[in-house]
Amino acid sequence: MNLTATEPHESGISGHLHYWSYVIDESNPFMQIHLDTMLLTLLIASSLVIFSMWLGRRVTDGVPVGAQNFMETIVGFVNTTVNDNFPVKNPFIAPLALTIFVFILMCNTLDVLPAFLLGNVAHMFGVEHFRPVPTNDLNLPAAMAVSVFLMVLYYEFKLKPVHFVKELMFEPFTNLVPAVLKPVVLPINLILKLVEELAKPLSLSFRLFGNMFAGEVIFLLISFLLLGSGTFIGAASGVLVGLAWSFFHLFIGLLQAFIFMILTVVYLSIAHQPVEH
Repeated sequence: MNLTATEPHESGISGHLHYWSYVIDESNPFMQIHLDTMLLTLLIASSLVIFSMWLGRRVTDGVPVGAQNFMETIVGFVNTTVNDNFPVKNPFIAPLALTIFVFILMCNTLDVLPAFLLGNVAHMFGVEHFRPVPTNDLNLPAAMAVSVFLMVLYYEFKLKPVHFVKELMFEPFTNLVPAVLKPVVLPINLILKLVEELAKPLSLSFRLFGNMFAGEVIFLLISFLLLGSGTFIGAASGVLVGLAWSFFHLFIGLLQAFIFMILTVVYLSIAHQPVEH
């Protein structure tokens, strides 16, 4: 077991696309922990909890101001989104949607920091590689998507277990084939249904990861091509282009947080829909 931070430093863009990893088994690429993702995720989650506790003790009646006004705007937006897309009453869904939206937004917002800032700070403490945006690591979007997928399965089995098992086994062939052929189509339908269900976490995770990873690579390209040109015009152009891209990517991060939240609400809404007879 070792830290890959002790490996030789790679120059160029590829050198900034490595994680600060704790390798458990060098022969198995899956047996490692990305410490930068774990550290930043923990810091963001902790800051959200501390901020919530701080704001909770300062909430007042009347016209909200400052941080309370800002958070009430976000909470109102999330509540409206959930009410528009969720058919039944479930007090767990709105807090879940709010947590997902704010957490992903904070993770994505780290991408507006200067490209090498956190990496250079990490180098001061002897860390060779450091990725500053947790959602650039497929492990985090995949873990969140799997959590949503498990919640969808939980509500499917809890609210309509017979119907869900029937869907897994026979839908959509129930009304298309005679009863004698149903055992034949069962494995075919099961495979199709599993593919349909597994597509949900895959689409959630790869959409978020792909957009954030591509944004980071483009930002690095801008930095190396313009800031690394060695000329004043190239450096000035790099700063302006990089600043413009940062604001654009900030919007992309906001959009991806909203998409992940709304798809989570939609998937859970489908699981809550009553069985049609």
